Amino acid sequence: MDEDGASTARQVVTALRRIARAIDLHSRFLAARFGLTGPQLMVLEELSRRGGVSISDLARSVYLSHATVTDILARLERRGLVRRARSDADRRRVLASTTPAAEQILSRTPPPLQEQFLEQFNGFEDWERTQMLSSVQRIAAMMESEPPDVIDDLAAEMAADQALAAVERQPPTPTLKPEDSRE
Repeated sequence: MDEDGASTARQVVTALRRIARAIDLHSRFLAARFGLTGPQLMVLEELSRRGGVSISDLARSVYLSHATVTDILARLERRGLVRRARSDADRRRVLASTTPAAEQILSRTPPPLQEQFLEQFNGFEDWERTQMLSSVQRIAAMMESEPPDVIDDLAAEMAADQALAAVERQPPTPTLKPEDSRE
């Protein structure tokens, strides 16, 4: 790759980092203001839009792994924002849906992407929006070149590391000595 190509590649990577940072900051805003992360909001909005949907279908539609969506649903269910129930048509399938409490929260939350971005994006001509979409889709395809099982393995490894770190932060549990027990 020549120097111009390398410079352009660095600029693209820098722009991607800026996008990731903006998304992270917005997710932190959502967490602080509404108690939801960006992915949780995305899952709730998809469930609200589609109604009862299987976890596999939901995972595909929000581009998250099945394990990640299952974890998000468990957290949302504990908060009373999501219900999971077996399908009447196929008892092997579990369908998720929002609760009235989730719909109330969704009526107050901004869209997952910043409104400023949406306003600016909608201000472009159709051909410009299409060109941007095409470029971003190509970049996403390039970045998804890792096999899905490798990505899921990395996500599981990161989750295990986070769980271990949480356990390590807990104070030690006192143990009973034989003389302390009363049998």
